[in-house]
Amino acid sequence: MNRLDVATLLLAFLTAAPATAETPQEAASRSLRETLAADHGPGMMAAAVRDGCVVWRDAAGYADLEQQVTLGHDTRMRIGSVSKTLTAALATRLIETGRMSADEDIRSYATGFPDKGRPITPRMLASHTAGIRHYDFGDYAEANNVRYYERLEDALAVFADDALLTPPGEAFEYSSFGYNLLGVAAAAAAEASFGEALATHVTGPLRLADTVLDHPLQIVVRRTRFYTVVDGGGVINTIWRDSSDYYPSGGLLSTATDLARFTHAVFAGDFLGDEGDRLVTTPARLASGEELPYTFGWQRRAVDGRLRYEHGGETNGAYAQIAYFPKFDLALAGIANFNFWGETLGEPAFFEWVLERLPVLLADAPCATDPDSR
Repeated sequence: MNRLDVATLLLAFLTAAPATAETPQEAASRSLRETLAADHGPGMMAAAVRDGCVVWRDAAGYADLEQQVTLGHDTRMRIGSVSKTLTAALATRLIETGRMSADEDIRSYATGFPDKGRPITPRMLASHTAGIRHYDFGDYAEANNVRYYERLEDALAVFADDALLTPPGEAFEYSSFGYNLLGVAAAAAAEASFGEALATHVTGPLRLADTVLDHPLQIVVRRTRFYTVVDGGGVINTIWRDSSDYYPSGGLLSTATDLARFTHAVFAGDFLGDEGDRLVTTPARLASGEELPYTFGWQRRAVDGRLRYEHGGETNGAYAQIAYFPKFDLALAGIANFNFWGETLGEPAFFEWVLERLPVLLADAPCATDPDSR
C-alpha cells in the first residue's frame, strides 16, 4: 500500500469517527475544577435545578486536607449570608400562615428588644432598611465570636442598645444583626427555637435534609473542615468562629444541591403562595419612595437585560452564591469551603463563575438522568 492509500484511509477514518462533543454537564464540571484551581482552594461544589429537576451537580477537591477526605456533593458546607434567604423564607411562610405580619412592630415577637422610638418591622429587617448596624469587622472579637449562646436571643445584646444608623425605613443599611433579630422574632412567632422553626416551616417541607445549623458543639455528620487561602496561595485552617450568635444571618450549613432546590422552590415552585411571591420578587421601597435592588431577602438585578434574583455569602472558611434566572427557569448554587485573606489575592473567581459562566454553560442543559453519579 502506497503513502497515498494510507493517507486516504486515515482521512476516511477521521471523517467517520469525529470527536465526541462536550456536553453542558461535562463543560460545567470542567469549569468547576478550573475555577477551584484558579482560587487555589481546597474544595468547591455546585448544582443547577430547572423545573424541579437537578440538571447538574458536582464537587471537587477536599473536605478535609489533613485526613485527605474527598469533597462530595453531600458534604455540608458553611453558606454565610446565604443563610439570610432561608431566614427570609421562614418569615415569609409565617406571614402567609398568619403567625407573623410583615408590617407589625418587631417587638410584638421579640419582646425583649428595646424601643427605638419608631417601629421596626419584619419587612424592614428583611430588606435591610431598619437602620440597625452591621458587624464591626474592625473589632476582631465581634467579627469572630467565640462565645457559645445556648439561646439565640441572648446574642442580640451585642447590638440591641446601640443607636440606629438611620430612622427605620429611611435608608438601606446592610445588617446581619438585623437578620439575627428577624430570626429571633420568627422563632417566637413559630413558638419554637430558630432551628426547630426552620426545620418545620422550610427545610422539612422542601426536604432539604442537609441544611442545618452550624452548631459548634454537636457532631454534624459530613461537615467539612474550613480553610482560608492567604497571600502567596497558601492554605490555613480558618480562624475559629462560633456560629451560635448568628444562625439566621450567616450560621447555616448546606449543600449546593439543597440550595439550588431551595432557590427554585422559592421562585418557581409551589412553596410560596401569592403573598410570598410578591414579597420575594417585589423591590423594597424607602419611606421616600425610592426603589431598592433588594426584596424580602433577595438581591434583584438585571444584567445585560437579563433579570436574576441572587444572594452571596462569605464567612470564616466559606464562600456561597445562589441565583435564579427566570429567563432560563434555572436555579444555581455554589459553595466553597474556603475564603480569602490578604491584600494581593484580589477577588475570588468563584462568584463570577457561578453568576456569569455557569448560566451560559447550563442554559439549555437537559435534566440529568442520574445526578447521584456525579
